[in-house]
Amino acid sequence: MDSNRVSDTPVTPAIPHVNSNHGGHKYLDKFVFNLDDAHTSVCQLLAELRPEWQQRLKSEELIVKRLSGGITNVLLVAHFKGDKSERMLFRVYGHETDKIIDRQAELKTLSTLHRHSCAGRVYSVFHNGMSYEFISGETLTCKDVRDPHISRLIIDRMVQLHMIYRTPGDHDQLMLFDKIWQFLSVAPTTFHDAGKQKRFQEYFPGGLDELRRETKEMQAVMDNCSSPIVFCHNDLLPGNILYDKATDVINFIDFEYAGLNYQAYDIGNHFNEFAGVEDCDFSRFPSQSYQEAWLRDYLQAWKRAHKQDTTEVTKGEVKELYQLVQKFTLLSHLLWIVWTLIQAENSDIDFDFLMYGHIRYEEYKRRKKEILG
Repeated sequence: MDSNRVSDTPVTPAIPHVNSNHGGHKYLDKFVFNLDDAHTSVCQLLAELRPEWQQRLKSEELIVKRLSGGITNVLLVAHFKGDKSERMLFRVYGHETDKIIDRQAELKTLSTLHRHSCAGRVYSVFHNGMSYEFISGETLTCKDVRDPHISRLIIDRMVQLHMIYRTPGDHDQLMLFDKIWQFLSVAPTTFHDAGKQKRFQEYFPGGLDELRRETKEMQAVMDNCSSPIVFCHNDLLPGNILYDKATDVINFIDFEYAGLNYQAYDIGNHFNEFAGVEDCDFSRFPSQSYQEAWLRDYLQAWKRAHKQDTTEVTKGEVKELYQLVQKFTLLSHLLWIVWTLIQAENSDIDFDFLMYGHIRYEEYKRRKKEILG
């Protein structure tokens, strides 16, 4: 998105709002962010959130840039030209994503994460999005996540996240199967676009019924799973991981799907995401030897965080976690396969969701034969 010069006329924030301070952030439920005129929308929000910037908004150039890579929402960053010290992020929710994302739960999650120094502060919530604190760093690539140093930083941050809340036996709040079934309940049985419908029938000849059967089968496989239940990100693709080289710090972003889940799921999902999204290629999926070395580092960090008497990790512990992670890679595929169908029908973002879902379904079937026989 091109940057624009703010005119010399005063910026008037015509933003009707209710509950001006809601959970530590401004709640602007009547304000609708207009992506066709994003610059004006950003100016209106800044005038409301930063009234002390009124003069700057009239006299200085404001840069508004759309960030690439997101396939659920549209993300923009704003700052004054020549001054990146106070950047702010604006996220505009994707079309119909309220069907699959609980926005109130997300806000609660972000508030909890902010208290634990795991997420930035939310400044405002508006009708179709939110604004929040900019966190310095560059999003990782599929190559970056394999870097040994960065990988260890990811592990340490993941353990920190997993330590926020955990429970040994409360399965009532688990998000995994509830989320898959929720997605299946709103996934399209037919597509309005004839071309998409033809491709859907080609890529998924068994339709949603087949995906339901696969989900039931995997639910039975994972019955009495021994993986600890922890607070998980659930969507740790490289684009949701920031690395700040200046401070040598890793941060996670985009917690829309975060919640209580199996520890091994978060790890397995992360491994699946080594394949990438826009250029998805599962030849990048990490080998068994790579995974076992990664899991050993994770288990050592987990034991350190729990202040156990020893951080020694046995081959048996690594093997047990490795086997669990493989099964959860299958459930990761199922979740995002159904998600792609919903997005293919509803999203305005320029991305081939059906092809991405097809690639992941083929990988799911191939890996299922390897893992379950």
